[in-house]
Amino acid sequence: MYVPVLPSMGSPASPVSPVQLGRIQASLPASLPAQLPSLDASPKEPRPREPREVKEKVSPEHLELMKAHRELLQVLQTQATSHEELTRQHTELLKAHQALLASAVSPAPAPAAREAPAPLTPAPPPSNAPKGRHMRKAKSHYYVTNEVKLQLPSNPTLLDNTLLFLPERAVRDYNLEPNLDDKGDSEKYMWFGRVWELRALVDQMYQEKADAIRQRAEDLPESRKRELKLKMRDPAVRGKLKKLCARWKGSAFRRRCSFAVLDRLKYSHLRGTLIYAHGSGGCSWDNFRICRMIAGMGILVIAPDGFAYPKESAMGQMRHKALAPLHLGSDDVDYWANDLLYTSSAGGVFNYSTKAESVLKETQEYKDLYEKCYQLRRSELHFTIARLPAWVLSQGFFLGGTSEGAMTVARFDDQRYGEMIIGRFINSFSIEYCYFTPTPEAGLLGGQLDVPTLNIIGNKDQYFGAEDSIAKVVAEHGSGYGDKNLTGNGFNTMVRQGLENGLVCVLEDGVHSPCNTHDNFLRQLFNTFFSRAGSIWELHMIWEADPLLKSLVQLVEATDHRGKVTHLFVPKMVYPQRMTLREIETLRALHATDELDAAMKKEQTIIEAERGEIKEQLARCRTEAEKSPRAKASETKNFYAGDKLDSRKKWEDWVRLHSSQTRANSAQ
Repeated sequence: MYVPVLPSMGSPASPVSPVQLGRIQASLPASLPAQLPSLDASPKEPRPREPREVKEKVSPEHLELMKAHRELLQVLQTQATSHEELTRQHTELLKAHQALLASAVSPAPAPAAREAPAPLTPAPPPSNAPKGRHMRKAKSHYYVTNEVKLQLPSNPTLLDNTLLFLPERAVRDYNLEPNLDDKGDSEKYMWFGRVWELRALVDQMYQEKADAIRQRAEDLPESRKRELKLKMRDPAVRGKLKKLCARWKGSAFRRRCSFAVLDRLKYSHLRGTLIYAHGSGGCSWDNFRICRMIAGMGILVIAPDGFAYPKESAMGQMRHKALAPLHLGSDDVDYWANDLLYTSSAGGVFNYSTKAESVLKETQEYKDLYEKCYQLRRSELHFTIARLPAWVLSQGFFLGGTSEGAMTVARFDDQRYGEMIIGRFINSFSIEYCYFTPTPEAGLLGGQLDVPTLNIIGNKDQYFGAEDSIAKVVAEHGSGYGDKNLTGNGFNTMVRQGLENGLVCVLEDGVHSPCNTHDNFLRQLFNTFFSRAGSIWELHMIWEADPLLKSLVQLVEATDHRGKVTHLFVPKMVYPQRMTLREIETLRALHATDELDAAMKKEQTIIEAERGEIKEQLARCRTEAEKSPRAKASETKNFYAGDKLDSRKKWEDWVRLHSSQTRANSAQ
């Protein structure tokens, strides 16, 4: 039997078409006494009927149809009421429209004279409103604070204590609290710390999830525990679980012994990666300044720290310094602070402060010391490169160093890494045979000759300069060693070896720490080097487009015989180096010469004081050197003498011998 589906009493009324009404009427039985009204019929009040006794039993279908009939009547009543309301509203709108037309035809009365309104005063903005109409507050985000109590690893390795300087993009991707800024910045946006500290901070992000998993494991029901105990009685299941645990532990240990924590930066689109080798005093003074200025350019800086081993360990007996804790976001990290990483002086058998008289008195001992230091530092570089993430190796990386680290980079045999090496810079080392390089071969470049190489050194470097330095004092002494014709830079070495792409920048009045005199120049130089390493030899031509940069360098000589090597002279800076170039350009545009002159005089006082100390140091060295005997030191072989150069000679001899034997066998 067909039963029409009609809207319920509580639902909104929907119109019923005549076709639908006809279908409903056709479906009703003929015995139904009530007749449905037509759509155009006006609703009538139902006439009350006297109750009568029901003689026959009513079927359920009959009751259902009666209910549908009542609901249909109510729908029709609602539609009729809505129709009357619409008709009334339409009539009122017509009257209003006619009145509007009549008022438009008749002239409007003249307005009454009134006083001019007072000028409007804008309401004061709320205290927390941003300045400017188009200023918006940046969305806040959560980060891991550096105030977390970190647990030092029980046996920290060189990798654990490797220093990281993370640029701004990396800090955001790690959700870290910035604790480092660059010169002239108003807020901190970079992060520096050690690998183990970064791991510990990253672990804090997942601590809540790990605690929840651990809690679920502790809250297992007794039935589940009994089930697990029964399964563990099976030797096969127990053996598989042991293998799983061993592999999991091995995988976790291998990740801990690599830079896997840097995998998150794979898609951070960083500008590049630099492996930096610090000087003989650790990553402080200019070493730290250079790392932070390069990180500010968007480059990830990885700096192995040879002074971070525990004092009681074997490596700590060689070199050690007490380490400062991780800096907080609120700590003062002034750009010109001398040391932000260590809290003690250096110690260990490989710790030294070069004095000419000591080198002349104990020549062979110092030769062995410098050679051992080089072997230690080159091992650090190989160790670090071997554990870099795959994305860094595929992208390529730069090598760089200062002083002892620069000597290591210059002698470093990077041939096994091929195209991974994008470029290298050697700061505050002359790439010559001197007291720091025990043999003439050690004063040469030890790596690939097609890698773009940048050499930076001051003409008054107190250790390797040509005018007056410890290298010059030792070389001129009868019992000393080194090239008697020191040039104080690596131009001749690059040309003699046939380097394909090289640049030498000699800083006027620059000393072993060049940031005090040429900080802004170094920034522009590094920015160009990391952007256009393959064209670094033509820096003077690249900078011709900018008058300010063009005035910073002067061409001394260039060669295009076997390779493209250029020698540039960098005059003294005419503007203060403790200001940023942006600040200098702003003051120049405002003709604020008084402020620039005052800052320049203040810096000149600091530079003169440093220069006076250097002169006194060199004078004492010369006096003590003259008292030293002029006995020639005996040459002795040591364990570290079999370096890359000797190995290469042995390899060439083996190839020559093997080739001759092959030809002889083929002739037979």
